[in-house]
Amino acid sequence: MTSNERQKKIIRLLDKRRKDTMEHLSIEFHVSTDTISRDIATLNEDYPIKIARGRNGGLSLPDGYYLFKKMYMTPVQALALHRALLYVPDEIKKILETILTDFAW
Repeated sequence: MTSNERQKKIIRLLDKRRKDTMEHLSIEFHVSTDTISRDIATLNEDYPIKIARGRNGGLSLPDGYYLFKKMYMTPVQALALHRALLYVPDEIKKILETILTDFAW
């Protein structure tokens, strides 16, 4: 995964989760916290990411600020698509996998 791809996923995750930590993101993306820190610095040029240090700190987007319309699947919807992958032809499977990646990640 390139840094640009990782940064796109990070900002989508923050938009969806609303709050996360650099440590958690570093584990999730299998990179160092320094790498996540650089990613956040880059993203901060275009997005108002709030950084709070300390015990209850983390990364967040301001209340009411959404990058994307709430177009995410519920866990039940994602599970249904995962199950459907077992029964569809390969060309349809690829499409469903991209839908899961884009909306259920």
